[in-house]
Amino acid sequence: MINYYGNEITWVPRLEEPDKPIYILIAQSIEKDIKDGKLKSGFKLPPQRIIANYLGINHSTVTRAYKLCQERGLIKGVIGKGTFVSSTAGVPVNLLSDYKDNNIIEMGMALPLYEVNKLIETNISEIFNSFDYDITLKYSSPEGHIKHRYIASKWLEQYKINSTPDDIIITSGSQNALAVILISLFNKGDRIIVDEFTYTGLKSLAKLLGIILIPVKGDHFGIDIEELKKTCKRENAKGVYLIPDCHNPTSITLSEEKRRIIGEIITKYNLLLIEDGTFSFSLEKKLKPMSSLIPNNSIYIHGTSKALNPTFRISYIVSSPNHTKQLQHCLHNLTWMPSPFTSELVSLLQTTSKYNEIVDAKLKILKERNELLDTILNEYNVLPSNTSLFRYLILPNEWSDTAIERLCLESGIQVFSSKRFSIGADAHHNAIRISVSAPRSSDELKKGLQILKDVLTSYEYRLEPILY
Repeated sequence: MINYYGNEITWVPRLEEPDKPIYILIAQSIEKDIKDGKLKSGFKLPPQRIIANYLGINHSTVTRAYKLCQERGLIKGVIGKGTFVSSTAGVPVNLLSDYKDNNIIEMGMALPLYEVNKLIETNISEIFNSFDYDITLKYSSPEGHIKHRYIASKWLEQYKINSTPDDIIITSGSQNALAVILISLFNKGDRIIVDEFTYTGLKSLAKLLGIILIPVKGDHFGIDIEELKKTCKRENAKGVYLIPDCHNPTSITLSEEKRRIIGEIITKYNLLLIEDGTFSFSLEKKLKPMSSLIPNNSIYIHGTSKALNPTFRISYIVSSPNHTKQLQHCLHNLTWMPSPFTSELVSLLQTTSKYNEIVDAKLKILKERNELLDTILNEYNVLPSNTSLFRYLILPNEWSDTAIERLCLESGIQVFSSKRFSIGADAHHNAIRISVSAPRSSDELKKGLQILKDVLTSYEYRLEPILY
């Protein structure tokens, strides 16, 4: 501790090589002391003005040094609080990266638009003082704390879901919610009707649990009604799994009329609807969930990780009392308790309207990114969507989607073939799913889309001798 004209300085840089610029020496001193353990994670550095006065140098020189250290991930400035040693300081950069190959532009995974993380970070820092630690630092019941379920029931009203806290179960993400539902309400050998292309997580769980998925063909407007009727009549199915809002992978949203008709079919055959609302947040105009039309024959899932961030792996299951009891019984036996800390964090974002602020920011960027895709791929059959995280490009019948996925990867981008999502071996079209949310910026998306267009053009050119 140094006392400098009444200012207590907890640390000062050592300028050991006078032949180098002073800002470089300050940055080197910070880096060295972090590596040597003298400056630990969370340590608050002295204000730039104090350091400048102590060393007898210009304030801007220290500012430049701090900025250099921030760019290297060594320190982090927090508005109104000061500058702190980063929690990741000293960790090798390759261990912090999400990308196995930084030369590959990710356009396959439906990531939750990390571009908005700065806004999320700001919003989280503003609500931490409101944390209810009496709840977050204790065990909660497996279905989640009543406070968080109450807040969720009120918040879900904007998605046209009417429920009470007793109707809601909180789980650690939508995949966890699906696992709870399938384990609780289905047995090995049971049949569930699905779109012929559907969520890969459901495919994995069904295979693990021995549940049979029965595919039904669809068109540009979603699952085919007549085919669904035939399948229900032919198969002794127990349930139906659907994603009515921004279907994964096609991005199709079912119309209100289609939802009503499907609800009538489900009721007629006494099936259980599992409605996945993971991507409902991405619709500008919210439609009434199918679950609200047939509440006694349905279970609704609403996740937060895509709308917010993977950190918030919280999902809400809304069901009728009879199903809720079975789900709770399963949870108590499995002891799958959602994180009270994460539940509290999401609840605070919801009650302060910061949740919707984050979603609105995402929708604005997603709209711009989707417009970019429509412009670059305007010659191709891409199913329409304004604010989806991904888009679905249907290929000519002669084209191989798996070959295009491979060619894209060789060219520097990752897209997903429709075969990853298909149920059965006789899918009636080939397509690729293109994630507009995964690239780290709009510029990276633009570059990736141009590469994709070049791959498609090249592929078509190579097929011409065969076709003509």
